[in-house]
Amino acid sequence: MSYELSVIIPVYNVEKYIGECLDSVVNQSIGIDNIEVIVVNDATPDNSMDIINEYAEKYPSFKVISNKSNKGLGESRNIGLKYVTSDYVTFLDSDDFISQNAYEDSVSKIKKSGCDLLIYNWETYTGSDYVEPISVHQQNTLENKVIDDINQNPKLVFSTASWNKIYHKSLFKYLNYSKGLYEDNLVTLSALINAKRIFLNKDAIYYHRKNSESITENIKNSNVFDLCDIINGLFKLNDEILTPLIIKFINDILFWIYYYNWDVAAEIEFIDKLKKSSGKITENQLDHYKKLFPDVLLYYGDILDLDNYDAETFLAKYKYFNRLNKVNSQASLYVDAGYGFNESDKVAIDYSPLKKNNLEFSLEKFDNISKLRFDPLEGSFVKCRITNNLPISDANCDNSVDDDCQIFTNLDPYYVLDADFSDISSIQINFDLEILTNDDIANLFRQKDNIINDLQVKPKKRKFSFFNKKE
Repeated sequence: MSYELSVIIPVYNVEKYIGECLDSVVNQSIGIDNIEVIVVNDATPDNSMDIINEYAEKYPSFKVISNKSNKGLGESRNIGLKYVTSDYVTFLDSDDFISQNAYEDSVSKIKKSGCDLLIYNWETYTGSDYVEPISVHQQNTLENKVIDDINQNPKLVFSTASWNKIYHKSLFKYLNYSKGLYEDNLVTLSALINAKRIFLNKDAIYYHRKNSESITENIKNSNVFDLCDIINGLFKLNDEILTPLIIKFINDILFWIYYYNWDVAAEIEFIDKLKKSSGKITENQLDHYKKLFPDVLLYYGDILDLDNYDAETFLAKYKYFNRLNKVNSQASLYVDAGYGFNESDKVAIDYSPLKKNNLEFSLEKFDNISKLRFDPLEGSFVKCRITNNLPISDANCDNSVDDDCQIFTNLDPYYVLDADFSDISSIQINFDLEILTNDDIANLFRQKDNIINDLQVKPKKRKFSFFNKKE
């Protein structure tokens, strides 16, 4: 029997979600008889296969392949590809699901347009405990359109997931996944830059579940090495269109190193690996990235200096000197309900800091509020400006609260808001934020000789050789 589309679903430890995933496939408007469903059992230890076998018995278009041992998501996809008999293939993670019209609509469009790759929209279905680095994921398309040259839409290189795409058989040779958390990236990008025509489809939706227990969301410290390998692979593809993505990944790794309180020896190993994986990034390339993503906080100077210092000195300068504590991507609102500001009366929001931020804090559990204290970010020297009309009475900044923006040369910046807040259940705070650069800090050091005494420097885990720049 011939099928319109093949769907590969690797399965591992998803008994809670697999029924919803498979229901979204068998209920597709194209008809389950037109879909070749290839389920790859990656030696799952739970009851997922009991559920899958019920579907396989009911629907002849199901194929169940079993790995003798756990091989991981990428290799399971490779195994599934060997059983594809149709001209088109797509991937579905076993804890995700798709809109009812997704396959019928997408197959029709990719055939009629003569495209060899189709990308449809996606939405995040639930939250996750994973702290995501500064994100510039490819935005969903607002219109149906054909891309004949990827340079027409350079941000497409950020659409690195395998699962929101349909591939024509002419691209199958590029679908060879490697091990590691970021196995999607090189494969998807190889297909992207080799596709002759790409269709962007606004009428189909992939629902991606952010679940800390799934194959795709289990983040470990060692995944820094995986991403370094991807960066190295992107450089080897030798395509300038990929440079913004390389910069994003380097920026992500630096974010993780600055954010997490890893052992210093491990951090040195990470930086060494990153230096070996990364080619030289130029100022022009970084400036181009900033034009593409003006609201993203970019470690501009840090990236430029990766090649100029050894790993120990780089960490000393950019993490332990500039950011003596980890950069905590959490904004806090302290509530004074008559007892002053304290940790028990605090509302905290995790967020990925951007140049422009909008956060809403719930105040429903508080009565008789007299003052609020807003802490935008801990662990970095920053410039900040609250942009909506809020009653700022004080701030621990170096300059005045009446200035256009406030400069904070302490690691716990805050604003005090003083007004009658008794009748509100929430408050929205809009603010611009920028981490001070090394040049900014150096200028401030010259202007304020006693700033070092204010930093309360903690003992470091090992001795660093500061600022030994390569000749």
